[in-house]
Amino acid sequence: MDDRGMAHGAVHERFEASGPAAPGDAPTAPAVADGAIIAPRSGEHDLRLRTVVERARDRIGPGGLPYLLAAIFFAIYTAHSLLRHRRMETHAYDLGLFEQVVRSYAHFEAPVSDIRAPGFNVLGEHFHPILALLGPIYRIFPGAGTLLVAQAFLVAISVVPITRIAARAFGTLGAAGVGIAYGLSWGIQSAISFDFHEIAFAVPLLAFGLDRFLLGRHVQALAWWLPLVLVKEDLGLTLAAAAVPLLVLRRWKLAVVHVLIGVTAFALAIFVLLPAINPNDTYAFWGNLDSSQRSGAADPSTSLSQVPLTDLVIELPKSMVFPSVKWMTLFMLLLPTGFIALRSPLVAMIAPTILWRFTSSNTFYWGTYFHYSAVLMPIVFAAFVDGVVKLRASHVDWLRRYAVKAAIVPLAVSMAFARDFPLMDLLHKRTWMVQDRVRSAHKVLDRVPDDATVSATMSFSPQLTSRARVTDFPTILPGPGYAAIEVWGDNKDWARYWIAYLIGQGFTEVAREPGAVLLQRN
Repeated sequence: MDDRGMAHGAVHERFEASGPAAPGDAPTAPAVADGAIIAPRSGEHDLRLRTVVERARDRIGPGGLPYLLAAIFFAIYTAHSLLRHRRMETHAYDLGLFEQVVRSYAHFEAPVSDIRAPGFNVLGEHFHPILALLGPIYRIFPGAGTLLVAQAFLVAISVVPITRIAARAFGTLGAAGVGIAYGLSWGIQSAISFDFHEIAFAVPLLAFGLDRFLLGRHVQALAWWLPLVLVKEDLGLTLAAAAVPLLVLRRWKLAVVHVLIGVTAFALAIFVLLPAINPNDTYAFWGNLDSSQRSGAADPSTSLSQVPLTDLVIELPKSMVFPSVKWMTLFMLLLPTGFIALRSPLVAMIAPTILWRFTSSNTFYWGTYFHYSAVLMPIVFAAFVDGVVKLRASHVDWLRRYAVKAAIVPLAVSMAFARDFPLMDLLHKRTWMVQDRVRSAHKVLDRVPDDATVSATMSFSPQLTSRARVTDFPTILPGPGYAAIEVWGDNKDWARYWIAYLIGQGFTEVAREPGAVLLQRN
């Protein structure tokens, strides 16, 4: 490590050492007193609050706060996810799809999802072999709930390094605020509330690596980040982007290593591995760059050579800034940090994810919904803390004053937006109740025999994937099988059409309850 790298780590280690004196020690003047960033001005109430926090810290023990917060968020995430599944608010895309993948791994088979397409090997669409790690767990505890609990654990454990990073800069009270804000951040909540996805593995890998990086232990950070290339193909570019803060620290050789590994892994995935398995012999998402396909779903058979050069040179840069929803996503991404994250070179690591999302024709990628921003949350929160440390040394008075007050910003923003995000549902009685239509649906689905072939609609699929071969309705495999159809909400007319059509094709109705119908073909 060169002098600048050692200095970078020393800054954060200095804050780690700060805090109240041990009993019997003489008072000292630490670089940043415990909780000083959000220290109250005066008053007995403020003094009592700090006393309570310090006593709680003493009971938890040194370093216990990050694990306590992680345990709390694990319980919250697990409850939210399992309750959604119990209420049939999970879907074929993507919980049912990923359960089929993990179930295949559990039985030492290729990762096939019949929901995606009959016999489709998902490694031809996205490169996420890390999911094989869930195979042994699923073999012991088969069911969609296993994936949801695993995701809750992986995301919750990322609270540990983020809280550690904050503790070195802000002390116990400030670290608690940042840890809670991170656990409640909109990117994390949106992921927890949308089934299961492979990026659950990336969140803790990024967070633990960032913790090591900010301690100046850059090789250890690389060790944490290397598995990112097995989580999803684009994360190789995130690994490469970590070269930016290394260049700032003049860690030239290590920066080159990040770029070489990251870019090579990305290129190998999209130009070699994915096309080799994909039935169209190409990367499935080149069509997202074709302006002629922006009015609808991109053609997965489009190759890079078929994308017009004008789209790559002219339309692609324009797509980075329009429509305005993309600006709002960036605003929401940086808002929890009070925009202080922009002061840290770590923020460069969000660039690859932002680039592929904003240049895509898929409108789902542009906003704040779904799981796409979860991998960005550890980066912006770590960049926030690093930015505060740098602003404290600023020669500009108002920036230094802003840094002194900054620890409260993430928690204040998270609390302000909390009611608009899904974890707040746990406070409502209806969240814990099972609706009559769900009970009725289970009566129908219970009629499907184990190991049967069944074409199921979106909400029914993940209820069946642990014990049957499931396709996404109306895809129906030849031969004997079942069709499980939801008949509720705006779906009613569509469902009635298909029920009548299938009966005309030789299916017979074997079960009917309010909101659900099961058909069988012998």
